Amino acid sequence: MPDPIQGVNATDPLGVASTGQAGSTQAPARTAQSPAQPGVDSADVARVEALLATITKAADAVPPVDQTRVAQLQQAINSGTYQVDPQQIAKMIMEIEDLLASGGKVG
Repeated sequence: MPDPIQGVNATDPLGVASTGQAGSTQAPARTAQSPAQPGVDSADVARVEALLATITKAADAVPPVDQTRVAQLQQAINSGTYQVDPQQIAKMIMEIEDLLASGGKVG
């Protein structure tokens, strides 16, 4: 039984030749792989640490959820008394779009 790994073929779209091909007796050509470049497959611990510190700082700046206010809003929505201001919603959407367009820079 032939080893399926030996059926690797670069001309096949998936890169694997069928092991049941008739008349296929040639072994695939092996190419020498270049040694890995130093630093290409390494982790930059200092950069990851700085990124995690930035994420933590941003998460700490987010105000906590006011559960009382959430309950009030849910009650107003369920009772049908919550009033939507389409102008305010449009204004907030425009502000978010401006913020995204500026790359997140406020001011």
